[in-house]
Amino acid sequence: MAYSILRFGKLKTAGQITASQSHCTRTRETPNADPTSTPLNRQLLGSAEHLWEQVDERLQVAAQKRKTRPDANLACEVLLSASPEWFHQGHDRQGELDLAQVDRFTAYATEWLQQAFGAYCLSAVLHLDEMTPHIHAHLVPLHPEKGWLSWEHWFGGRAKLQAWQDHFAAAMAPLELQRGIKGTIAQHEHIQAFYGRLQRDIAVPDLEREFRLPPPVAQESVQDYHQRASVLLAQTALQVQEAIATVVAHAQNETLALRKEKEVRATLHALSDRLDQLERQYSSSQTQVQTLSAQQKTAIAQELVTTANLVLNLAQSNYLKGRTYVFSRRRGFTKIDRRDGQRLVHDQGGVPTLTADFQASDLAKIGQARDTLLRQLAQKYEPQSLQRSKRR
Repeated sequence: MAYSILRFGKLKTAGQITASQSHCTRTRETPNADPTSTPLNRQLLGSAEHLWEQVDERLQVAAQKRKTRPDANLACEVLLSASPEWFHQGHDRQGELDLAQVDRFTAYATEWLQQAFGAYCLSAVLHLDEMTPHIHAHLVPLHPEKGWLSWEHWFGGRAKLQAWQDHFAAAMAPLELQRGIKGTIAQHEHIQAFYGRLQRDIAVPDLEREFRLPPPVAQESVQDYHQRASVLLAQTALQVQEAIATVVAHAQNETLALRKEKEVRATLHALSDRLDQLERQYSSSQTQVQTLSAQQKTAIAQELVTTANLVLNLAQSNYLKGRTYVFSRRRGFTKIDRRDGQRLVHDQGGVPTLTADFQASDLAKIGQARDTLLRQLAQKYEPQSLQRSKRR
């Protein structure tokens, strides 16, 4: 299953706009780009060579109608792409780039940009020298009637952003690309953030020493404790994700990121151990699920949903299949199924729920499946450059 990808980025200063311009035109060093493929990049709409001058000209006209605020979003950077494997022959990331597929995407995406933004779009550039083909487009968000800057008119609020996602997905539907799942936390990493990671030392939090579950408070309900502990656990998971992202950035830049790769593995195992500890807080000493109270069932279901989301977030995927269980997110809710399709846990409708098929033994088995998947995830972060050097 392949997805369409659409992201909007705010550019607030002339420096940010010129930096984006330099990235699009490759007038500055781009560590994650293959210079031998740079000649394949092409301008689709307008011109990126004098992007700031074009933006500034529009801003001066807009300022005559209303003064531009110091914190205003001067321009919008739009990124359009699709699941990486969709661009490759056989839908295999390791396969050759399918240029016919790239051309199809380019044609549909360019037409969508013209229909959606018209003359407000100043430039659109196709990049084929990075890992995944994508388009960078730039526009000045002027109010079509009033003529002044208005980010709110174009992109203000969650509802408008979701509508843009729906609109783009509908345009990409002939390519058999599906809309991304609503409400997921996955976000496009801006190119400046990637470069920032390359300048950063790889540091992995020592969870064995630093992470402690909060002690229960007197007369605190199981559900209240779970919510409080889950917040802390989620924050810790974000630290781990940030550490892993830094490792990946260094690996993509063919640095010696493996010097800390063992620490990432240890961190994942430590996180797994802490999840086990949190699960035990809510596990009943009784063996039959039917004997648990409604509150206990909800707490266990919430913990399993949290576990599934952590695994999927670390995998940077919405679907992960183990030997016995499948962790997935689809249409705005998280679920755990057996491989035979039996639903065990879900939070459809916003309420974590254990199904009638859930057995007490599943709690421990799901934990074991999670540990196996986390170990597999840790192994994925070995840099490609080191693997090539081993083969040599």
